[in-house]
Amino acid sequence: MSPAHTSRGAASDRPGSAFGRSRRVDTLLLERWDRDPHRAALIDPDTGGVVTASDLKERVLWVARALRERGVRPGDLVVVHQERSVAFVVSILGVLFAGGAQVALDVNDPPERTLETIADCSPRLLITGPASRLAAAVPVLVVTGEERDRDEPAFRDELGALDADQPAVVLYTSGSTGRPKASLISHGALVSRLSAMQGTHPLGADDRIIHHTTCTFDMFLIETYWPLLAGATVVIAAPGRQRDADYLARLIRECDITTFYCVVSLLELFLLARDPAERYDGLKRVLTGGEPLSPELVKRFHSRSTASLTNLYGPSECTIYCTAWECPRDPELDTVLIGSAVEETSLWILDPDGKPVADGEAGELYIGGAGLALGYLNRPELTTERFVPDHLGEPGGRLYRSGDLVRTHPSGALEFLGRIDRQVKIRGVRIEPGEIESAALRCAGVRQAAVIAQGHGLEKRLVAFLVAEAGTDGSTLIPTVRAYLRSLLPGRLVPSVIQAVDRLPLTANGKLDGALLAQWAAGPAADGLPDLGDIDPGGPLEAVVEQVWRAVLETADIDPDADFFDIGGDSFKAVRIVEETQRLLAVAIPLETLLQEPTVHSFSTALRRLTEQEQTC
Repeated sequence: MSPAHTSRGAASDRPGSAFGRSRRVDTLLLERWDRDPHRAALIDPDTGGVVTASDLKERVLWVARALRERGVRPGDLVVVHQERSVAFVVSILGVLFAGGAQVALDVNDPPERTLETIADCSPRLLITGPASRLAAAVPVLVVTGEERDRDEPAFRDELGALDADQPAVVLYTSGSTGRPKASLISHGALVSRLSAMQGTHPLGADDRIIHHTTCTFDMFLIETYWPLLAGATVVIAAPGRQRDADYLARLIRECDITTFYCVVSLLELFLLARDPAERYDGLKRVLTGGEPLSPELVKRFHSRSTASLTNLYGPSECTIYCTAWECPRDPELDTVLIGSAVEETSLWILDPDGKPVADGEAGELYIGGAGLALGYLNRPELTTERFVPDHLGEPGGRLYRSGDLVRTHPSGALEFLGRIDRQVKIRGVRIEPGEIESAALRCAGVRQAAVIAQGHGLEKRLVAFLVAEAGTDGSTLIPTVRAYLRSLLPGRLVPSVIQAVDRLPLTANGKLDGALLAQWAAGPAADGLPDLGDIDPGGPLEAVVEQVWRAVLETADIDPDADFFDIGGDSFKAVRIVEETQRLLAVAIPLETLLQEPTVHSFSTALRRLTEQEQTC
């Protein structure tokens, strides 16, 4: 019996062969840097700085030596808490060269959440920048990215003897119990995946890729490690500019970018925000994924670029991706698939009894092969539950239960159908509603909480339902809970809509009635919302902006400091808000204003400046 999809690679094309024989990232990087010391490895376009392979090696080895001197040993975890920059790349690589595993955390997450994550992973050390104010009870190393080590550390010779099964990367994702879970990715798994990507989308010395993805999303590994191993160049996007279509378009044009990754919603926004006549033929390849890709978006992209467009699929537990599908230039395209197994990967589609389904039938996707994570950090029960013995393949193998429902398309590739559990994906981010519910229940006055995803595609948003404690007014509890959640969770996990209800609906067998909650979420959305035609443009500017946002986002309550994209905003709504605000204020507003200032408060401040500039002209 064979897997539904498998790709093992011939013996002569063993994993890692796209870069060399080693299965460790650090060893392969050293070989590359020593082979091409003068090529540009990193470019910071906003400062004009260029870091050659030789420079990068010296800076990385300085960090590795400093970590070793502070007690870091092979297998230790090291947290990296820095903005996207040359220094960030130097730090994550320095951790690997010291033998440790990097835990990169987003500097924009709430400090309490970051501190809880640090406590959960118990790192040996924390790397941060000189401007950091994070007060963690962990030894700290400050790295600017400019440090150099002229004398190669003696422990460099140890690298070749280290095990490829040692962890290299730790990635945290949302957890259903309220506690985020962390996947342990080994050197061997990372090398296998990067080798697979290089085999199908080969990069060379003339290629450049933008690094703009947040470090908590596993695709940032593609944007950094892949080009460095392949001898290409990483162009580092400025912090906070990853959704700025004009900025990204300028980087693509001025920095001769050939390779670009973005989640589906960002690709949608990018094409919508730019002139429809603008083309991107300088690009060779664009990678996307993270959420369902529509046939219409594929056609729109192909109409504006000669680049290939590849749809990637895979949970972080399988190291970045496990299937790929190059979208055909087909004007009649009606279905976008997730493709077939990449190198050294086996895929099974199984029924609830663990038996393979017939071709064309839906079942849960089980993933095996060299890209599997080692398991979850400090979560043996969860590891046992999700990483199960491979009872269909080779003895001793493992399979990851993805929780994703798929089927084999008549073409032979896989078609994604949805989830079989409560996990949802919004703008490429995996979200466990249980984590948000657990956080809400910690807020004083909340007796019960339920969170669902409402809507489809780019319209999908999180909706929370609260039942207040006796004696607590549910309506006054809403802003308190919103502020509390924003203090605990990343903005992407804070629900766009929070509703107070008298009770949570239950089915006949006593379970939460998700279908009825979905009706509640869709039903009263328009109640109490402002009508765009009734908004008084002569009122206080921030009040006008808030009313426009509430009407377009169909949200009764908006935190003035909440990120537009975290409260249900998408590319289409961004355009509509700008258009309606222009109509009301009679002032020209570039779309990039909203993308760069994505809160009611900051957008209003930017509009005030624009209005003053027009009045003085």
